[in-house]
Amino acid sequence: MSITFSGLATGLDTNSIVDGLMELNRAPITRLETQKTSETEKLKAYKQFDEKLDALKSAVSDMSITSEIRSTKVSLSSEDSYTATSTNGALGSYNISVAQLSQVQKTVTDGFSSNTDSILGTGSITVNGEVISVTQDNNSLVSLVQSINELSETTGVTASLINDGTATDPYHLVFTGKDANTSFTIETNLEDGNSDPINVVTTDAQSAQQAVAFIDGIRVVSDSNTITDAISGVTLNLNSVSETSYSGTAEVGVDSWDWVDPPVYTSDRMDVEADSGILKEKITSFVTAYNDVMEWILSGYAEFGGATDVDTESDEDESLGSLLRGDAAINKVKRQLQGVLTNIVSNTGQYRILSEIGITTNLNGTLNQDNTKLDTALADNYDDMINLLSGDSDTAGVMKDFNAVLVDLTSSTQGMYAGKKTAYTSLVNKFDTQIDQMELRMIKKESTLRSQFNIMEQLVSLLNAQGDFLTQQMNALNGNRN
Repeated sequence: MSITFSGLATGLDTNSIVDGLMELNRAPITRLETQKTSETEKLKAYKQFDEKLDALKSAVSDMSITSEIRSTKVSLSSEDSYTATSTNGALGSYNISVAQLSQVQKTVTDGFSSNTDSILGTGSITVNGEVISVTQDNNSLVSLVQSINELSETTGVTASLINDGTATDPYHLVFTGKDANTSFTIETNLEDGNSDPINVVTTDAQSAQQAVAFIDGIRVVSDSNTITDAISGVTLNLNSVSETSYSGTAEVGVDSWDWVDPPVYTSDRMDVEADSGILKEKITSFVTAYNDVMEWILSGYAEFGGATDVDTESDEDESLGSLLRGDAAINKVKRQLQGVLTNIVSNTGQYRILSEIGITTNLNGTLNQDNTKLDTALADNYDDMINLLSGDSDTAGVMKDFNAVLVDLTSSTQGMYAGKKTAYTSLVNKFDTQIDQMELRMIKKESTLRSQFNIMEQLVSLLNAQGDFLTQQMNALNGNRN
């Protein structure tokens, strides 16, 4: 192992000299590392901008499909017999009455003394045509319930137990059909240990029946008290049978609506109306998201006074727009979005451009929302608003055009950020390779410099030693002469 004492012979601080020379030699590496850091920060900025575009795409997609943008609500004259909800139901008024609520069949047995004892003997029980064997393994009420429920997918019948709380025979088997369209029978063939029959008495507590409602005089049936298919986009929840203004003439075994002289059920009016409030919220969300994109771009010029009227502190994270100031890709996106704003929609409605409904462009590129003009358009020309935003059967609307542009821009494989990330990875890999190669050269360079200075120290030390020797010899000669 070689030990070097810097500057012992020359008096020079050779370590500092080598360090200084190496710092100069490392300048190209420092430049590459600075470039790498700069590219990393730029990629973060592209990512931040991509998130702004993605938020705008979400706001736009909510208005690009007619069925999703046409929000409606219901207004009822009474909620006594039914309630209703609407998402995109067809606008109109309906008179609705409820003639019958749905219910499933329930059949109940007489009481038994125990739910766990083997009191059912042996034999079989037939549930809706499916024979279930009763043996010593399942002849308690609890075990039989389990056997019945294991076949419920086949029979359409489930079983349960009810304890009525009485002192004697409190346990009842309850059989329940799966829906209002399922009727079933229960038959038993059970014997005790003496071969005497065990009689299981059943009573139909309620029979299966479908719900029946009349919508504008048209009879509608349903297996449940929720009707979803009668009126497109509207869900009816039936609560009770409507009152009658005329009782009609009853006929045995015939449903009331099929009597020759049927009752007259009191109908309640339901109006399906445009829910302009929801559409306004979506438009406002679009304006906010669009302005976030433009304000991010403008934030890059804030230090030059180019965005003095823009709130650049609205995000939790600091805007990185200044890192991409003047960037060609960012400017291209800006032109694309502004281009869609000025597109004229050639539809059959009254509106052709966003400014006609109160959405105008400010001088700095952000949008202004005139709520007075927007509210008027929503109230007076709702369908024309839909046509402008999402389009009609022949023409795409503004938001559909926006959506097409933004889907491309934010694509995870072909979008702007995806392309920048690919280019960044390639460039950084190149930087890393160059830095690694240069670091190896720096190690060799430093080793060479230190070796050279070490040799110089050794040489100076040798010269110093020779000089000292000659001085001693000269002093010795002078002494002899004296």
